[in-house]
Amino acid sequence: MLFTIFPYRGSLLKAKIFFLLVLISFFLTSCLQDDDSDARIPVRYTVIVTDKITGKAVDKAKVELTNEVQSAQSLSTNSSGMVIFPSEESYVNQIVVTKDGYFPKDTVDVISNPDTALSVILRSISIFLVPTDTASVDSTKK
Repeated sequence: MLFTIFPYRGSLLKAKIFFLLVLISFFLTSCLQDDDSDARIPVRYTVIVTDKITGKAVDKAKVELTNEVQSAQSLSTNSSGMVIFPSEESYVNQIVVTKDGYFPKDTVDVISNPDTALSVILRSISIFLVPTDTASVDSTKK
């Protein structure tokens, strides 16, 4: 009876092999896919703020970190001009620094190829603030 439905035994065998190969390829493809493809590696930012003219640390500067979904965290620098933000799971972050007597400064940090072997990405950003009173000084005159 089998031979009357499939008169060519070689074709049936080839079809079975092809079907088996297709099933195996689907299985292997699903096994090789990373289940955590959307998982983000946390990023921890250390921001150091210094005076552009004197090179000294700027104490109590407001440092705001805004992530790619517009969620912001705001901290103040310590006496060393440093602030450390808790881990952020965002690869595009804007940092804005403000302080009375200084021009505001901002920068954007983009992490394009994160190392997936890391459990946390450490980023250190140095920002120089320019005092507002230097705007009236003409450095071209001697």
